[in-house]
Amino acid sequence: MNENQNISSHDVAKKMIIEGESLDKIREVTHLRLKDLKRIQKNEINPHF
Repeated sequence: MNENQNISSHDVAKKMIIEGESLDKIREVTHLRLKDLKRIQKNEINPHF
């Protein structure tokens, strides 16, 4: 169950980063660590631009 929750938080965080939300707001919504958000941004979003 926890794995599914992490996947959905990851997807929500990725979508919010693409939409340009602040990292603080994303952390409030998804409860992910700043380290995780930066990894998502570096590995999954920046290579596409």
